[in-house]
Amino acid sequence: MRQLDDRPLSEENTLKCELAGEILRWFGTLRLQVTGHSMLPSVWPGDVLLIERCGFGQVSGGEIVLYTREGKLFAHRVICAAADVEGSRLVTQGDAMPVPDFPISASEFLGRVSQIVRAGKCSEPASVLSFPNRLVANVARYSTIAARMLVHIHVTGGNSRKREALC
Repeated sequence: MRQLDDRPLSEENTLKCELAGEILRWFGTLRLQVTGHSMLPSVWPGDVLLIERCGFGQVSGGEIVLYTREGKLFAHRVICAAADVEGSRLVTQGDAMPVPDFPISASEFLGRVSQIVRAGKCSEPASVLSFPNRLVANVARYSTIAARMLVHIHVTGGNSRKREALC
């Protein structure tokens, strides 16, 4: 297990999550580069997400939100709101994930994705997947090998593309 300053990796991840939350609380925006493929094809590894602070109750179905759980950050799409004895919750799911996430609480919620930066261009995240994007998401959802191939094609096809932009 890799360590930083004699702290286990899980503690390092927890500190990153806490820092992301503090930046959003203090400054209202945060930029994060995506490393996973759970949101294919809406969000690709290497994309930069602009997250804005907002209230837990201000989020609508279809929006992509950032939350923290078990020392990790997740940017997934809200599929519905729910409530239980502990209060309001949001049910999220990665576009390329086969099942919804365990519902998130207000304490896990960090903010909403307002922009996606890809190849130097900013765009607002779509709240509904187009038919071709739904097909890609389904392929990635049910085949890890296909998801890896899609990411490889995406990355190798864009090595010369500009990665940063100001939104």
